[in-house]
Amino acid sequence: MRGLKKAIPESHMFRANAAFREKEDVPEDILSLSLYKEECFVCPRLQRLREFKVIFSTFMSSFRLHSQGLPVGHFSHIFMVDASSAIEPEAMVTLANFADKNTAVIVTGEAGSSPSWVRSEIGRKNGLKISYFERLCKCRPHHSLGPSF
Repeated sequence: MRGLKKAIPESHMFRANAAFREKEDVPEDILSLSLYKEECFVCPRLQRLREFKVIFSTFMSSFRLHSQGLPVGHFSHIFMVDASSAIEPEAMVTLANFADKNTAVIVTGEAGSSPSWVRSEIGRKNGLKISYFERLCKCRPHHSLGPSF
């Protein structure tokens, strides 16, 4: 966000935070891109959300944007930064709510880095310990000539 602030006016960017994230935990220069009301972070109304050129969010907090009414296909690009640290269902929150066939999805991460905090034994045995990024690396879709990749 800090890098983009040098090239994009702050009025064109928004940071969606978890509602009850501690305000003190948000850096001051990032806090100015967030909306905080009555002791919690909120999202602006749909009309205002549509005006932003860039919206930052965690995978899980992106559901708040969808709840405000942003539709599937709203974003031309989705950058899933550090996707290697999130379990696949978390990554799917963003993709299911916003990606369509016209959305470019860029997934980044560190090969070999997986979420290690899956507490459910059933979940671990059924693949939840593998991140979306790791699964993509294993199936190597970027080597496909298919239009989806």
